[in-house]
Amino acid sequence: MAELQVGQIVISRQGKDAGLLYVVSGFEPDGRADLIRPDRFNTTHPKKKNPLHLQSTLKRAEELLQYIKAGKDIDRGYFFRSVGN
Repeated sequence: MAELQVGQIVISRQGKDAGLLYVVSGFEPDGRADLIRPDRFNTTHPKKKNPLHLQSTLKRAEELLQYIKAGKDIDRGYFFRSVGN
């Protein structure tokens, strides 16, 4: 599995959110990835998920990086236009 990076678009493979797209916003000290998806989890309260339960994609949400780095919440419409879902 390729190393995940901040801003990378990933797909959940396990759990009740399987198949949903997320953007990686950071990492926890225990190795879990912080994920954002504005309809439920945003930059200020990200979802924490085991990287083994994620499928990485080659796409990155470059336009969302400035919001992630600043810790600002992302608008739902802007997120889905950027991610393409």
